Amino acid sequence: MEPHLLDEVLSLLEKFDLSYQLHVENHSQLVQGIYQKFPSLVPKKKPDSFPHKWPVKCPSDRKEYQLLIQLHTKFIPCGFFEKLSVRLNRMLSLHLDWRYGFVGILKNDTGDILCECFDDKNEFGSLLVALRMKKNAECSKNAWVQLFPLIFTIREVLQHYPCVMAHMFIVCSHCLKLKETNPSLEPQLFDVDHVLLSSKLPKSVKCKNGVMMKPIPLAEACPVRGQIIGDEIKQEHINHISETMAADWKRLANKLPLKVGIAKCNIAILEIQGKNQGHLKQQCVDMLTEWVTSADNATKSHLCECLRKIDKVKTAHEIEKMN
Repeated sequence: MEPHLLDEVLSLLEKFDLSYQLHVENHSQLVQGIYQKFPSLVPKKKPDSFPHKWPVKCPSDRKEYQLLIQLHTKFIPCGFFEKLSVRLNRMLSLHLDWRYGFVGILKNDTGDILCECFDDKNEFGSLLVALRMKKNAECSKNAWVQLFPLIFTIREVLQHYPCVMAHMFIVCSHCLKLKETNPSLEPQLFDVDHVLLSSKLPKSVKCKNGVMMKPIPLAEACPVRGQIIGDEIKQEHINHISETMAADWKRLANKLPLKVGIAKCNIAILEIQGKNQGHLKQQCVDMLTEWVTSADNATKSHLCECLRKIDKVKTAHEIEKMN
């Protein structure tokens, strides 16, 4: 295959969340370089090294947090976890994966993450997300802040399956500590579509072990998506986009979108064009600056996702590599 055709094919594969780039530095069986990984082709069996990467007992210097997402189906939708793996790889460093699960580390090296799907033939298909954070004074707050990118990503992937209903639960930390096989879910059912908007929480309730559980105010932990650590959009990101793809800034504006609603978005685009006629780079900078300051979904991960959707995969990779 011609090199330029290969690049286009790989861009399409990434655009539709079928594969992602894998950077290899040291590996006994692979030559150093960049590879393309397809989650749908990895082995179904959980690797033998899994107990070493994720011990059954949480290490003493870590504290574990868990989210359980129940899909109101008796199966995991085809392609769901593969799409989720591709998107999460852009936010984490994966070091072990199989067909329906992976273990990864946060890119700021503050904790490990396990994500695994389960098929329950009698009840629900379930997705477990577990985070083991390093213990420190800000441990609890940081844990939920770090989980927010995963919550958003899971929600975005579920939107590709409109007929699948899903709910999110927080697993009781006391039950986890006591190694309960069927831990309590606290403090109530969280609808995936409203998990970030729910600020009214019930009073403290008791789990099955009689321990009082105080609800975690998720909306207060991280009310704005752009506050996620490491996912902020910086001026250097805006400048890079204006330098590399200024001519396509209107396509990007519609995809983000700059404003909610087609009419409002088009009006905002016309206003930006009127201020700096003939200066595409400045128009691009103005558009992104306005979006960052006004939109709740203004994050680097969402920006890169939109860049891929308008076939700017190379620019998306460059932005992701930038601090």
